[in-house]
Amino acid sequence: MTTRFRLDAVSLDTTEGTVTYQFPLALTVLAGPVGVGKSTLFELIKYGIGGNGELAPVAVNNVRDVTVQLTLGDERLTLTRSLDPTKKNTIRVVDRITRERLPDHFVKDREPSLNTLLLGALGLPTEMRAAARTANTTKAGNRITFADIFMFMYVRQAEINRDIASSQSPYREPKRKTVFELLFGLTDSDILQTRSDLAVRNGELDTAVHDHEVVLQFLHDSNTASRDEAVAAHAQAAEAEAAAAAELDTLRQAVDPVVDRETQTLRDLLGEAERSLATARQTAIVLAQQQVDYGTERRRVMQDLDRLRRLHDAGERLADFEFMVCPRCMQDVHHRDVPTDHCRLCLQPDPVPADRTSAAEESYEQRQLNDQLAELEEQLTGSAEQLVEAQRAAEHRHALVDQLSAKLDERTRDRITPQLQAYSDASQKLAEARSQQEALDRVLFQWDRADDLKLAADQLRNEVQRLRTALELAERQLAERKTEILDELDAEFAETMAAIGVPSVERATINRTSYLPMLNDEIYTKFSPAGGVRTATQLAYWLTLMSVALRRRDTAYPAFLLIDSPRTSLNNSDDLAAALYRRIVTQVDAAQDRLQVIIGDNELPSDYRREYDQLDFTYENPTISTVAHPGPAAVEPLNSSTTDDAE
Repeated sequence: MTTRFRLDAVSLDTTEGTVTYQFPLALTVLAGPVGVGKSTLFELIKYGIGGNGELAPVAVNNVRDVTVQLTLGDERLTLTRSLDPTKKNTIRVVDRITRERLPDHFVKDREPSLNTLLLGALGLPTEMRAAARTANTTKAGNRITFADIFMFMYVRQAEINRDIASSQSPYREPKRKTVFELLFGLTDSDILQTRSDLAVRNGELDTAVHDHEVVLQFLHDSNTASRDEAVAAHAQAAEAEAAAAAELDTLRQAVDPVVDRETQTLRDLLGEAERSLATARQTAIVLAQQQVDYGTERRRVMQDLDRLRRLHDAGERLADFEFMVCPRCMQDVHHRDVPTDHCRLCLQPDPVPADRTSAAEESYEQRQLNDQLAELEEQLTGSAEQLVEAQRAAEHRHALVDQLSAKLDERTRDRITPQLQAYSDASQKLAEARSQQEALDRVLFQWDRADDLKLAADQLRNEVQRLRTALELAERQLAERKTEILDELDAEFAETMAAIGVPSVERATINRTSYLPMLNDEIYTKFSPAGGVRTATQLAYWLTLMSVALRRRDTAYPAFLLIDSPRTSLNNSDDLAAALYRRIVTQVDAAQDRLQVIIGDNELPSDYRREYDQLDFTYENPTISTVAHPGPAAVEPLNSSTTDDAE
């Protein structure tokens, strides 16, 4: 059976008050001229259930919150969404059965997700992806959301005479076909998962094959030895390494007895002498640096003493001078009035009385510097003596090292020298064998890399084949049902098109691959570029899907249609409009309250006013009645042809 979906009410919280509309009947028509806000209300409904509705300026500027009351399967929910950009991703949810406030849900990027809530309430899987059907696809596909389901429930004014569920958008086409199959039971979550896995494995297989080919091409271009050649050469190098190591071991055992007790003693003494020599040289270096540091400090102290002597001499020479003119500007200062104990030139107080001198202070500073100078002289003398002793010790240690080295060389020369060349040759052979093995290891690593990539590609190829077989088997199991449903859709669509009386159509069917209307064996977009014929075809298509779904009672199709401005898009054809409404009323009556249809239209056929609930709107009474209408001339209709995803 179809899935129950009803819009029970919508409420708009505006800056001037609240506007509420109830939809208790199976068929409701919102009637009124262009610009009274019917499309605005429909887009606000879409926005309220998590979609990216096209919001009119009157809504953006005056509506604060949108509240929709929904019945989805056994659930009855109230969703409230703010138009504030900072709050629009948060949906307040109330369970109307228990009257409990549920946790806030979110339209994207956060959990709990509104999409999961709505799909779960409709009894649909919440984690589904629609992979492309092409053989070379490598992507898992985009996630199917409630917005994709809602495209089968809401016919927007912008698309009613142009496109069916955005079928002309390559991006949305895989999702549209997948949703069709899902709603009619022509696929399931397992098939969708298998198709996504197959696409991902195809991508991984392409990458593995490409990487394998790149490695093989590199090995070919670099003239790398084949695997068999590299393995054989590696074995030979290993044998050469073993032979060289054995020869070295033999030579080492032959040399060991030469190292007797006296030789070992000489080596120990030589090591101790070398350490003593290093210590003596280090001490000499430190003492030499001290000499330099002490000499630098002595020169500084002597410069300070010279400075003090010059200052004292200058003070004595200038103390008795009385300036008669300024030495800078040459003006007379002899006759100026100067306070007692002040300088005649700068008029500042003298630092000390005229009858006192700074000889005592100066002599104290000089004494301090003279003491430092004497101390530095003593340190320089002592350091120089220590440096001489350290240099003598270093010379003695150096002579001892030379003596011990000569004795050790003389003792071991006749015993070890004949074997040194053989030892060197064996060491070189060992190094060459190991180096050759390392180079061959790198070659074998490249071949191992190629083999690993080939193995990975083979495993992925087997996995792709397994998934493809599983997918074909699952699709074959549903092939009979698919044929049966499409046959029913063909018959129903032909009957609906004939009942509506769409001109020039002799044969109307549903394409078995795209699930779109075919008119006279042509896709509907080629049969009629736009206008009334395409509008009538689209409405006949949706009524056909709904009729078959209601009749079969074994589908997940939501029994709900929201249609915006069909009469306007029919180019005001009275015959087509009358036939269309007659078909809608007939279908609603046959469904016996299992279907809800809400239509926004301009001028309605008078014959059917008694058949449904009608809400009339005017420019004096627009859909958002709390906001004064600016007049028809100031209205910009919502006519964007873009298709919006759920946020």
